[in-house]
Amino acid sequence: MIYAPLFTGLKELLKGFGLDVFAYLIAAALTGAIGAVLYGARELSLISSGLGAGIGVISLILLTDQLTFVHTILIAIAIAAVLGLIMRFPDRCSANVAPKALAGLVAGAISGMLLLLGAFLHDAPFSLFAVLAFLVSLNGVLYVATVRRWVALTQRICRTSLSCNLVEAGIMALLAGVAAGSVWMISGPLINQDAGLWWLAASLEMHQQIPQAVLGGLLGGGVAGMFLEAFRFTWVDDL
Repeated sequence: MIYAPLFTGLKELLKGFGLDVFAYLIAAALTGAIGAVLYGARELSLISSGLGAGIGVISLILLTDQLTFVHTILIAIAIAAVLGLIMRFPDRCSANVAPKALAGLVAGAISGMLLLLGAFLHDAPFSLFAVLAFLVSLNGVLYVATVRRWVALTQRICRTSLSCNLVEAGIMALLAGVAAGSVWMISGPLINQDAGLWWLAASLEMHQQIPQAVLGGLLGGGVAGMFLEAFRFTWVDDL
């Protein structure tokens, strides 16, 4: 439910920059990293997402004529980054948020590369349902299988308070920017603006694809869960 809409929105935005099939790879990597943080560092993710969503809603209601899609994202990033440098979370380095983000990024990138390889070998394009079912299932298994190694490799980096604060600030900025942008992407068709805007075109396309994307994501999540149970992966809630 989280991965599918986020991946779909990022994919459409990236395709607007002319990245074509490589938009799938980049979107898969970014969504893997963001999903890992949302799953594994709940305090930081809830605060960041709530902040970004609030900024997005306020800008839509009060400042639509003065602010644009990009301006709203930049404002959310700046405010979240400042708060990330000031705030202190109960868990050291927000429950290993940096290695979890790296594990999600790499798992997403590997999933995206395998998807691209399959697309090159396949004559017809894959449906978004099949794409999300594949990405979510593989990404979930790869993340759980590798996250402990990423935590072990990066523990030295986040030993000092300064490094922890910088990591938290960066990830809070990323999540807040995504949340603020998501508000505009979801509400885009309701805004009376020029339909030629690149982000609005991506928003309209995303809305058409959401149903099959979410169904594919739900199937992929179920498949990942079955693999994790069947092969008795070590669980990661204690990290």
